Amino acid sequence: MSDLMPSLSDADRSSLTDAVRRLQSSRGLVVRAADLLATLFGSAAAYGLRNLNLSSTLSGKLQGIAEQALARAFDVAVLGIAEDDWAARPRRARLVAAFTGAVGGFTGLPGFLPDATLTTLLIMRNIAAIAREEGEDLQSESSRQACLEVFAFGGPPLAGETEEPEFGYWSMRFAMHGRPMMLLLSQIAARYGLRISEKLAVQAVPLLGAASGALVNSVFLDHYRNLARVHFTIRRLERGYGGIEIRQAADQIAADLRLARRS
Repeated sequence: MSDLMPSLSDADRSSLTDAVRRLQSSRGLVVRAADLLATLFGSAAAYGLRNLNLSSTLSGKLQGIAEQALARAFDVAVLGIAEDDWAARPRRARLVAAFTGAVGGFTGLPGFLPDATLTTLLIMRNIAAIAREEGEDLQSESSRQACLEVFAFGGPPLAGETEEPEFGYWSMRFAMHGRPMMLLLSQIAARYGLRISEKLAVQAVPLLGAASGALVNSVFLDHYRNLARVHFTIRRLERGYGGIEIRQAADQIAADLRLARRS
């Protein structure tokens, strides 16, 4: 490990390394879901998922669904979260996510809007709980916006983007900094809409229905819990060491991890 991080304690260095490792593995939501479906139901399930194309009209509607779901989830989950939120406990959250996904998968496209809305609310409650665990004050505007920002991270890059996941994370944070809430919500919804499209694609795999809905919601929840842990760990360390110092340290850790994998 480089000496670019002399001021970090061993515990904080370990926390940052874990965050960067999580970030580097944050892509491929559909791929992970497809591999899981293939393991449980055979290769035909994964093939159907990977080759399903959604129409441009439907994709546009899904972005609208994403923005509506995010706005509702933000109002309910972040502004009204309780100190002991049962829905944010990982095991219970997965059970609820699986149940709503199963119902959505069974009912098909008509059930997708309520499923997406409830799933987004559940994810947001988990994000807010993780934020609080990492020392965030959810009464502050900065912390509340940071909860919303999590939905913009992870997943494959948009058209024209080729950067590594960790570079994409810092780029998105820079792009979102200082944006008014309404503009920020629209910007994040554009990216979250892509994840919603992936979710629908998994649930639309023929013959799987409720089972695929339950599985993808569990993967979906874990994906954003993982990103929330990354984001709020980094923010916690930035409060202690400064943004520039943590960015430099994270970049060096990312390079070291890539080198270790190639070795």
